[in-house]
Amino acid sequence: MKRITNRSLIVIVLVLVHSALGLAQATGSNNTSISGHVKDPQGASLPRAIVTLYAGERTLRLTTTTDSTGTYRFERLAPGEYLLEAQAEGFASASAQRVFVERGQAATLDIPLELSGVRSTVVVTASDTPQSVDEVSKAVTVVDQQEIDERDESAIAESLRTVPGLRVQQLGGPGSFTSIKTRGLRNEDTAVLIDGLRFRDAAAPQGDASGFLEDLIVTDVSRVEVLRGSGSSLYGSNAIGGVINLVTDEGGGPLHGNLLAEGGGLGMFRGRAQVAGGAHSNSIVYSAGFSHLNVTRGVDGQDKARNTSGQGRVLFRLTPTATLSGRIYAATSRLQLNNSPQGIGTLPATGIIEAIPLSPTELRRYEAGVPTSQLNVGAATFIPRRTIPTTCARRTSFRVRSSSRSAQLKLSAIPSAIRGWSRTAPVVMGPWESIFNQ
Repeated sequence: MKRITNRSLIVIVLVLVHSALGLAQATGSNNTSISGHVKDPQGASLPRAIVTLYAGERTLRLTTTTDSTGTYRFERLAPGEYLLEAQAEGFASASAQRVFVERGQAATLDIPLELSGVRSTVVVTASDTPQSVDEVSKAVTVVDQQEIDERDESAIAESLRTVPGLRVQQLGGPGSFTSIKTRGLRNEDTAVLIDGLRFRDAAAPQGDASGFLEDLIVTDVSRVEVLRGSGSSLYGSNAIGGVINLVTDEGGGPLHGNLLAEGGGLGMFRGRAQVAGGAHSNSIVYSAGFSHLNVTRGVDGQDKARNTSGQGRVLFRLTPTATLSGRIYAATSRLQLNNSPQGIGTLPATGIIEAIPLSPTELRRYEAGVPTSQLNVGAATFIPRRTIPTTCARRTSFRVRSSSRSAQLKLSAIPSAIRGWSRTAPVVMGPWESIFNQ
């Protein structure tokens, strides 16, 4: 039996962060900055090292690249506490360092990198604020882009198979139904976030993201943070088992990008393109990614799968305390699945049954709607590769988030529509559902 599924997903996210102080500071000059050098163990400067700055609030994350003298600089910052981390090719990532700047202060912090050592990273999923791994008391695992690329993983679910406490199940090849269980709990007990924002299917009975896990392929992901253990106090009842947070590339620094193309057996091809950068001293930072996965044959020659995804984000730093950012996630997928064989004719109750397929002529009659009682079965014992009516599901969602230092308000409106049609039935409109959360 053959089932073909086409599905499209578009998610647009607009994030506005504003503080009452921002309007006052927008009209005046602000020289608050953090700068310094990234150096190797001998004290020599390292050019093109990547330096990431995390604000005390998880809504701001900036990235820049050191120049030819190994110098980095973040300007037009709001006063407060920040976390800094640096990494360079061939060196171990530096332990996250804290720095506090006052209004109008130009703070300086040099970051040394070692050739080898224990890697320290900054996570935001554990407590909803940036923390170094050493400060987190919960079980958190980070799978970064470098690890994903080294293992050559094409899907997000595949990159999580080595995470302790997670069980990833996939019922077939690429694009087939995928489930993730955290510490033995149900599928819907693991929340999925994208850049800290709740991602879910409004049409699902439990309101979770289980129906979309197989469509999440590696596109513009910077890292995946996995929190094992209850996170319901921060992320809702769907997070009692754990949280999977997909953090996209924040961009920043000079314009850079990469291309990937590969192919393999079973008619498999994968391509990916990424670009990121910044402008006006990183007052504008952006990143975008596009990926395409195509399996033209599959194991039995009839397991075709195709997924095309795009992600992008842009952030405008209006003032040191006000930013405007927009994100878009879009995907379309098509999948063929086998649900065969289907027995036919008079079959013995016990013993081994010889597999004799229905003739192609009678198979075409059966697919045209002729009942099995009117088929010339002959010696056939099963119906192979039956093609059932095509099902198409399209989902669109829109989310707006507004937050400030003193209060936070989340507004979500997620409409979804499902259409289905077949070759023997008229178009049938499914239900239109909308959910509003506050």
